[in-house]
Amino acid sequence: MARKAAKKTTKTAKKAPARKSAAKAKKAAPAAKAVRVTATAGKTVTASALLQSVADHLGLKKSEAKAFVDGYTDVVKAYVLKGAKVKIGDIGMVMIRHRKARMGRNPQTGEPVKIKASKKLAFRQSAVMKAAVMGGR
Repeated sequence: MARKAAKKTTKTAKKAPARKSAAKAKKAAPAAKAVRVTATAGKTVTASALLQSVADHLGLKKSEAKAFVDGYTDVVKAYVLKGAKVKIGDIGMVMIRHRKARMGRNPQTGEPVKIKASKKLAFRQSAVMKAAVMGGR
């Protein structure tokens, strides 16, 4: 019994310093580079402009950025189509919502109409993004 207790204490003692060093490694990581964008409020950002911004931010060629972004969107799309909820960083979550069949009404005649079940693509913003949009309210 005493040997088992001694083995348990040595194992936990070995694991504790490893966790501390991992925490120190996270603190030593360099700060993220600020993203520069030249967009006007209310204007649509084209795919080409978005790719150029990604390429500039990561220091890549535009073709490499296109391959990266296309690969990322393909993977996200595959997960969503399988029914998974995909969390995209501090932006939000993309998912498919299932809507049940229900009874509705024709607004012109008032007669009941059966609405069939459907699936909808949905997005839910994260708390971080919501706070950024709301401006600290």
